[in-house]
Amino acid sequence: MIRLRFSEPDLPRPFRAPFNVSIRGRSVPVPAILGTVLALAIWVVSLVTHPGARYAGPIWLALGAAVYIGVRRRRRPLEDEFSRTLPPGADFRRILVPMKLGNVGEEMAATAIALAKERGASVDAVYVIRVPLELELDAELVDQEEQAAASLVEAEQLGEENGVAVNPVTVRSRSIGQAIVAEAARRESDLIVLGSAARWRRQSAFFSPTVDFVLRNAPCEVLVVAFPQGVLEETPGSTLNP
Repeated sequence: MIRLRFSEPDLPRPFRAPFNVSIRGRSVPVPAILGTVLALAIWVVSLVTHPGARYAGPIWLALGAAVYIGVRRRRRPLEDEFSRTLPPGADFRRILVPMKLGNVGEEMAATAIALAKERGASVDAVYVIRVPLELELDAELVDQEEQAAASLVEAEQLGEENGVAVNPVTVRSRSIGQAIVAEAARRESDLIVLGSAARWRRQSAFFSPTVDFVLRNAPCEVLVVAFPQGVLEETPGSTLNP
């Protein structure tokens, strides 16, 4: 819950925990903070006071980690999972790809660059820093600026490796979706590349609010890759932009 307040600030939240505090411009519920601290404390106390838990607990965690690593290593490469091709009639010279942290964001940057290389197009890599309403648009957001810089550097390096011109752009906005649409219009983009994690299809809406807004308001074509269940499943710590 704490990480989601930072990584997915645009998620619909019809129910909110009481007693929130502001941390780095985000409203974080006190019960989540206390719950984290108490859960860790109880776990430590259990390991210290109960011989069974002292050995069974770490062994169980180690087994879980081993299973996770094994599953991840057996996963097929992303290039085998998805096709980065468009219909023969599709023509574009400028692609806009919103940057984000996590596997989906990395895959979307790679998809945009692969398509640009195939069609001789350029890529505008846009990282939208969402500024909370309680802060000024030009407020100091050091962590977000560092994340934006790191994400855009990776996109530039990937572009250089593939001979594709990548133009890094950082934008501040109250709404990620509105910022993407505005940048696409300002840069006269021919295509916007977005990714959509499977977890949204388990909710009431097929796409996230950001992707839905872009689809409804984009001034150009939009390519949305909807990842299958269990493939590149987003974690709370990988934020969206889309």
